[in-house]
Amino acid sequence: MLRIALDLDGVLADTMRLWIRLWRRRTGQIIEFEDLDEWDFWKKLGISEGEFMDVMNDAWRLWKIMPPTEDSLSEKVREIKRFGRVDIVTARPRVTERYVLNWLRLHKIPYDEYVWIRSCREKPRLDYDVYIDDSPLIVDGCMRRGRLLILYDRPWNRRVQENIHVRRIKSLSQVSEILRRLR
Repeated sequence: MLRIALDLDGVLADTMRLWIRLWRRRTGQIIEFEDLDEWDFWKKLGISEGEFMDVMNDAWRLWKIMPPTEDSLSEKVREIKRFGRVDIVTARPRVTERYVLNWLRLHKIPYDEYVWIRSCREKPRLDYDVYIDDSPLIVDGCMRRGRLLILYDRPWNRRVQENIHVRRIKSLSQVSEILRRLR
């Protein structure tokens, strides 16, 4: 059985689409989703990481309207669980944890454990066989440790090239085929 680390923001929850709406409401500035072409895109806006995170935390306070990244999300995660243990592994600020857990329950996302870490860069050091994530920051760590990163396609990770350790997907429904080939 595989040990699978499943990311939350950007893979299950479409937090950035809600972030963009809240940013527009606060500032009047219009940003398109495809404009988020860097992990730390907020620097181009001239704001601090703290300001970015304040809006992100506000987005999670609105967990009832936080959109999922895809339709039929619970069924797609249930299919992934057929291959092993699936933990939600996230570096979300702890102050948002109750909203996140409510969101996971609302969308009936099956998982074995909710794992909180301080920084997404820590993920490759954890004991998982497969990472399903959208962060370009964990690519090198996964490659160094020989772990498979299934990279959920987002504008901020499009510069990452596929290789033996990095496979790009556009939908979670593609994960099962990749995992089937690992057996």
